Amino acid sequence: MSKEHTPYAEEVRSIIEQIYKRTTHSYVEYYVDVPSKAENRLELLYLFLREQGMTKERASVFCTATGLVQLGLDMHEHVKNQYEDSLSAERNRQLTVLAGDYYSSRYYQLLAEKGEIEAIQLLSGAVQRVNEAKMKLYVAGRDSRSLSDEEYWELRNTIDTGLYVAFVEKYADSDERRQFWVNLMKETAKVESVIGEWEQIKWQEQVPFGFARFLLQKPGATLAQVLSAVEMKAMEMLSLCEQMVRTLHPVETRNVLASITARYSRRVNRLKRVIEEM
Repeated sequence: MSKEHTPYAEEVRSIIEQIYKRTTHSYVEYYVDVPSKAENRLELLYLFLREQGMTKERASVFCTATGLVQLGLDMHEHVKNQYEDSLSAERNRQLTVLAGDYYSSRYYQLLAEKGEIEAIQLLSGAVQRVNEAKMKLYVAGRDSRSLSDEEYWELRNTIDTGLYVAFVEKYADSDERRQFWVNLMKETAKVESVIGEWEQIKWQEQVPFGFARFLLQKPGATLAQVLSAVEMKAMEMLSLCEQMVRTLHPVETRNVLASITARYSRRVNRLKRVIEEM
């Protein structure tokens, strides 16, 4: 995680460490690529919960549990429809599924130990909505059914932010604050998703299953057009997030969110330098 000094940086780093401790398994890591932790989303969730007056200890438990569930969901998303016909490939597929189940079970254990039954119900409902959105997106891709931009991003946002938005919906102390934080979660997730796809296209020279693949499925679309559209979307979303941050009070909150958008900006600038040098 970034070593930037923000009001809650150390506390969020501690949450990430707790997630690592609860999920580290040498056998799984030997055979399976473990997804990266959703650190920016966890930092936003922690900031929101603390702003709502939640104690450090309870906010940390909620964020750790959410990080565990997200890791399990991300692991399941890595399961491929087709694998090589080999023992190692079959082992990879089986362990990927089991690891996702294992990570998810750890959140239940943590919340049950803390007596946070309502939070278990909250995350369970969010997981159901996330999986429903994943299925709709998968079926649309399988059937080559064209989605509008709005339909695509509605599903993608549910997948990427459903867990975090569930806490915002539950604990926001006003409709105005609820709407702001829901929008912020969604817009920052869009930035992260699109920049990640942009990086994958440029550095790995492959079109990931996401917004870029969705664009490529449109009649007459070319890879050059898709790359340009992904770049434009990344810049649009980044600009929007920066505008949202400038309206925030108190200053401490603005500084935390500014540090997150600054990370995105550095990734974008690095990509641009790579493109210019090619």
